[in-house]
Amino acid sequence: MTILWIYNMPLVPEAGGTERITSLVAKGLSARGYKCMSILVFDGDGSMTYEGEPVTDLYAFLKKHGVDVVINQIAYAKWLLSEFLSRGGARWHDEGGRIISCLHFDPCNPSDIHLLRSCEHLTLRQYVSLARQYVFRPYYRSRQQRSEGEIYNYIYENSDMMVALSETHFPYLKKVMRRDGYNKLHAIGNMLTFPDIAGDEIVKTKSKRVVVCARMSEYHKRITLILKAWKLVKRCPVASEWRLDVVGDGPDLLRYKRMVLKCGIADVEFTGQQPPAPFYEKGAILLLTSSAEGWGLAITEGLQNGVVPVVMDSSPVYSDIIQDGYNGFLTPNNDVKSFARAVIRLISDDEQRRVMQLNALESAKRFTSEKNMGKWVELLSGL
Repeated sequence: MTILWIYNMPLVPEAGGTERITSLVAKGLSARGYKCMSILVFDGDGSMTYEGEPVTDLYAFLKKHGVDVVINQIAYAKWLLSEFLSRGGARWHDEGGRIISCLHFDPCNPSDIHLLRSCEHLTLRQYVSLARQYVFRPYYRSRQQRSEGEIYNYIYENSDMMVALSETHFPYLKKVMRRDGYNKLHAIGNMLTFPDIAGDEIVKTKSKRVVVCARMSEYHKRITLILKAWKLVKRCPVASEWRLDVVGDGPDLLRYKRMVLKCGIADVEFTGQQPPAPFYEKGAILLLTSSAEGWGLAITEGLQNGVVPVVMDSSPVYSDIIQDGYNGFLTPNNDVKSFARAVIRLISDDEQRRVMQLNALESAKRFTSEKNMGKWVELLSGL
């Protein structure tokens, strides 16, 4: 069986979570006898490229390479699948080709209210829009759900399989799609991204460091909430020797640096884009406050390195990964004080932190490549 991925970016595993998982799944399937091609890239200008070379005839390309299965990596919007079908993919599909569409995000997107509130500065027009969003909140929520339902129904109807990252996403998908049946809907979570789960001895090498590994984007990651919580944490004398490492780059990095200076938030280091492994190895606690996540790769990356996650409970998928009080803490969404209290609790109790770090390592075994690839093989066998 020959498998091709379609996406809007080339296969560079370091570029983001979708790319890392694509690379890992391709390697896993290749090891199990499948022929895995790279990514056919659909650019915004309408062009297609494969491994840097232009593709002008999609149908001929698919037939030439004997492609059996195409995996669409953008299932949160119509455009990629629509483009694929209209450029020759529909003919290939009619002749027996199979399409799997993967949803790598929480299907319930943050509202426009969140988008506006994530802006550092609002224009007068944006203030008016924000007020309108609050006043007519039920209307805008209903409109968003109708739009999302239309998108997901299109993806579902034009795919042979639709794959979410967790069954916890199914209730929302069914709410907005309103179909009679969902036999093509499946769930496969993400596998561990590092090759190995660290041994128990890593707990002995941990430093007094709290880690954030994320794209510096307020709309997606809400780093301002972490900085507000960290300011509260640093008021506690027991946290005097602890520091916060913020790993990553993005459009709001300068905003966060200004916030630290303006608010006098102590012991924060912005490292920029760095390989995250050394920070997980030394870090004791991981913080995540995303507005929504389809999975949250940073959480499982932390678990396999014995880092205890403290996560704002903004997406249902976290309950698949975190057992509250056992291998991490889930705190109420948007509640900065509760978030800070969970961090202080871990910093204050060395024994509890050590036990939870060991529990993190043990719980990471649920997400190994072997278990994940078994689900992929089962899915492909059902096509």
